[in-house]
Amino acid sequence: MAPNPTRRGSALRGFTLIELLVVVAIIGVLVSILLPALSRARQHARSVLCESNLRTLSLAAYMYAESNRGWLPEFGYMHGGGEARAAYAWINTMAKEYGENRNVLRCPADQSPHWTRPLKPDGPLRRTSYATNFYVAAGGIDSPLHWRDGHGYNRLDWIKRPAATILFVELAETGNYALADHVHPEGWETFYPYERREAGKQVMLERHAGRANYGLLDGHGERFAFEETYAIDPATIQPDEEVIWLVNKYEPTIAR
Repeated sequence: MAPNPTRRGSALRGFTLIELLVVVAIIGVLVSILLPALSRARQHARSVLCESNLRTLSLAAYMYAESNRGWLPEFGYMHGGGEARAAYAWINTMAKEYGENRNVLRCPADQSPHWTRPLKPDGPLRRTSYATNFYVAAGGIDSPLHWRDGHGYNRLDWIKRPAATILFVELAETGNYALADHVHPEGWETFYPYERREAGKQVMLERHAGRANYGLLDGHGERFAFEETYAIDPATIQPDEEVIWLVNKYEPTIAR
């Protein structure tokens, strides 16, 4: 039986130019839909890992305190990278508690240039993405509250609400604080109404979809907008009058 040329021709028929253009257009639409979703998924994964890091560090600090009669780990690396108190720095003293995996010290979304380039010639490199709250990292006369209460708040049993009190923040990526291991929230109020801008020089406030991760003193991690951690009642700001807080999760006597 002779082959049917019509049937063979139709079987070998390829895509027309129009059909190819339609397929390319469909693929382009799918890519434009999927890429943002993949980007958001990647950002979310980084945020979750960062939160896990902070939970690990907060638990490590809690275990450190349990092993040291309630005393919390201290600060050690100064703004600009000074190492005068390096032996006391939580990065070093807590090493046994947080383990050998140094990756726990770095947020996967951290793009600081100072991991590989010092802030000053021959200066130190960035050591961590995270920093402690000076209110609970400083003791004795170094404490911002010593003048008022006669002691610091660097002991677990002096903290009223550990689950509401910030221990760790995400450290700013540039500037002098990029090389420190602690931040100074006790000074932000003096810059009102620009306290958020001042805090942003020390803390990454919007690294994860407009929020940042924090480690709390009871050992858990949580994600907050800045105003959920620190907000002054604007109606109470008067010269020489005490600040009234809407929220302050840094100050250990009023955190809630």
